[in-house]
Amino acid sequence: MHSSAPDPIISPKNQTLILADGSSWSIVGKDKGGADTSRLLAKTMRLHPSPRTTQKLLILSKPPAADGTAQPIFSEKTLKAIGNSNNMTCQLGPSDDRVKLVVQLLEISQIFCCTAEERGGVSIHGALAEKKGNGIILAGRGNVGKTTASRRLPSPWRAHSDDSTLIVLDKTNNYRAHPWPTWSSLTSGDSFQTWDVQFSVPLKAIFILSQSKTDKVQQIGKGQAACLLNEAVDQACWGLDARLGNKAKQAIRLRRFDNICQMVEAIPAYLLQISKNGSFWEEIDKVL
Repeated sequence: MHSSAPDPIISPKNQTLILADGSSWSIVGKDKGGADTSRLLAKTMRLHPSPRTTQKLLILSKPPAADGTAQPIFSEKTLKAIGNSNNMTCQLGPSDDRVKLVVQLLEISQIFCCTAEERGGVSIHGALAEKKGNGIILAGRGNVGKTTASRRLPSPWRAHSDDSTLIVLDKTNNYRAHPWPTWSSLTSGDSFQTWDVQFSVPLKAIFILSQSKTDKVQQIGKGQAACLLNEAVDQACWGLDARLGNKAKQAIRLRRFDNICQMVEAIPAYLLQISKNGSFWEEIDKVL
C-alpha cells in the first residue's frame, strides 16, 4: 500500500462509506480487478455509489508486478498511510479462490476500523442487537453462543450482526455501534449475507456471554470489563496484527486498550449467563 498514486477519475460509481464518528471514504476500482473487488465490498457492506465528497479516497488496483505479487494490504505501511494521507492505494493480490478474496476484503475493512480507532473507537468480536433505538453488544469467545443468542431474541429486539461490531466515538463524545461483516461466512457457500455497516445505534451496554443452566446478569467492575473486552477486541483483529513488527504491534494494542478503558468509563459492562431455553433477554431488560 502507498499514498502517492494519482487520483483517478471520480465518477458516480464510486462507493461511499460514512461512519458515525464523521470519517468518510470513497472507494474506487482503478482497473477491472479493483472494480470487481470494490463491487463485492459494496454489496457485502451495503454501500451506495455517490460522487466524491469524502475525507479519504481508497483506490483498489491489481499489483504492477508481472507475477501478480503485491504488498500486504494491512501492514505497517498501511498504518502510516492511514494517519498521513487522504489518498491510499491497495494493491490486490491474486484472488483465484474465494478464501483469498475474502481475506482481502477483511484486510480492506480493517483499514476503516483503524481509522475509527484513531478517533477513539474499537472493533470487537461481538454481536450487535437493538431494542427501541438502544444498542447492546453480546461479546465473548468463539462458540460461546453469540450467533445463537442473536437469533433467539424476540421482537421488538432486532439483531444487526452476529459476530462483529465496530464501536465509534461520535462528535458529541457518545458511543455508537455499527454492525460489521462476518467475513468468514462468505467462504461457506451459503446464501449471500450482507450487513448495513452505515447504520448505527447508541451503545447502552456490553454483555460478556457464558453458557449456563440458568439466565443471570451480573455487573462487573471497570478493570475486569476492560480486560475481558480487550480479549474480545484482540479476537476481532486476529491474524492481522501478526504482520506488524513488535514496536508497531505494541503501539496499536496500547491504543486499543486505552480506547477500551475510556469506553468502560461511559458504557456499563455485565457478565451474562445464558441457558439453552431460557429468556435471557428478560435479564438484559432488567438492567437497561
